[in-house]
Amino acid sequence: MKKYSFSLALFDGKGLLYGIWGLLGLHVLVWVAGQSMASSNLDNYADMLESYAWGQNLDWGNAKHPPLFGWVTNAWFAVFPTRDAAYFLLSYLNVAVGLLGVYRLAHALRLSHLAWPGVMLLCLAFPYSTLAAKFNANAILLSLWPWVAVAWLHSMRQVGASGWLWSVALGLLSALALLGKYYSGVFLLGIFVAALIRSEGRQWFLSVKPWLALFVFVLCLLPHLQWLRAHDFVTALYVDEQRRADGSHLRQLLRFALSPLMYWLLPWWVCAWLVTTGQPDFFQRLRGFPLRLLRCWLPKAWDDTLFWLAVMPWLISLLFGISGFVTMSLPWAIPIGFAFSLLWLRNLTADQTDLPRISLQLRNTLLLVYLLVLIASPLLAYQKAQSGVVAYYLPRQEAATLLLQGWHERHPDEPLRWVGGAWAENALLAFYGDASIQVVPGVPDRFPATVNPVDHWSQQGGLLLCPLGPLGLFEPFVDPSCPKKMQLWLQAHGQPTEPIRITVQKQGLLFPKPIPFAYLAFDYLPLGP
Repeated sequence: MKKYSFSLALFDGKGLLYGIWGLLGLHVLVWVAGQSMASSNLDNYADMLESYAWGQNLDWGNAKHPPLFGWVTNAWFAVFPTRDAAYFLLSYLNVAVGLLGVYRLAHALRLSHLAWPGVMLLCLAFPYSTLAAKFNANAILLSLWPWVAVAWLHSMRQVGASGWLWSVALGLLSALALLGKYYSGVFLLGIFVAALIRSEGRQWFLSVKPWLALFVFVLCLLPHLQWLRAHDFVTALYVDEQRRADGSHLRQLLRFALSPLMYWLLPWWVCAWLVTTGQPDFFQRLRGFPLRLLRCWLPKAWDDTLFWLAVMPWLISLLFGISGFVTMSLPWAIPIGFAFSLLWLRNLTADQTDLPRISLQLRNTLLLVYLLVLIASPLLAYQKAQSGVVAYYLPRQEAATLLLQGWHERHPDEPLRWVGGAWAENALLAFYGDASIQVVPGVPDRFPATVNPVDHWSQQGGLLLCPLGPLGLFEPFVDPSCPKKMQLWLQAHGQPTEPIRITVQKQGLLFPKPIPFAYLAFDYLPLGP
């Protein structure tokens, strides 16, 4: 019994609180360090640069998404420096908020004994580890959905002032989830259905509390709805264009259907292997392993709240995808598994006396994974460097420095106020160079830049940026039509069309291969009176 004393301390009093905060802090530190060592850039697709660019304005929306993740990015970099490590810290703190929500969700479901192992299992899942490094509209839902579920359960089950306060919180958090991404509507629909299935949920609908939550929800969304109306519901148009543009509907639907296996395979297998009654030997575990894998996903009854919370986002998404109403995207699955680990553990833990042993084994497994991350991260960076991975050698920061230096040399009396061109790679000038530069999607007088217009852009100095990629190598993220588009636009505005070409590369011990990248820049200078 003595060897389980650490785990037992985590299940009572202050030891539990310190345990969860220690786990979250360790998870954040390990993954921020791992990503910083393994990566010399932010994500390949410039999603994080895009989040930063959208966050430069505090409007109630933009041409692609609702505004919350941009607001969060703006607030973060109002305090922290614009560096990759600071961005990774934001990404994993977002994960920590979500994991804390899962911890509280276990208590709200009256499964407090599963809170600690449930969070440890989720720490092994890709959406909470490797995929979480990219902070965008999908990732922000990791921190919101569990707390919406917590607020719903407390609103339904608590009475008096506490029930009213949780109802207000439910409305507010639901609105924030929808302002994070419209896909949250699927999750909210799932909660509605789960409430209808259970008798206490149907009783809840007969009270005033859900209507209070609905009132707060609508009230919080009114500014965004007014913004959408004023902009001809531009984000809905973007969603429809994405659906029409993707011709691989069946393949995307299949990938999303398999997303629980793709994203949560490791913690699912770990749970099914470790969570057993008693202490069976290796062969006994092996014989029962397939059955335990299946039992992880089974409901206890028709009105099993935890089961419906876990599967509803995935199930409703699939139904929408099968109907053809939307074209599925695999990254949408990132937030759907917040309750998976609690479902698995509840189904497999018939005897709570086994939990200290299981928790200790999970803790040791997680610590081993963290150790492997810290060991593998520099090795991965070395492998990328030696094999010449294009994304590793992408010189965003160096290009920003050289481009700004060139502008100041050419126009010492004209400050650079905005940058257009290839979205969202052009945001490197603001993120790595001068945060006061406004990032423009394309050119400032055409859609989508007109949705969040730059005031008085024609009287300000601007730069149009077109990355050409690595010299002599194929770069799939480069738009070859960018230079021609920029020249035609400049010509129409009476500006010189001659490009400024720069070649820049990463240098130093960490970048042994000479892989130069080329960029074309076009100056825009305000016309005289």
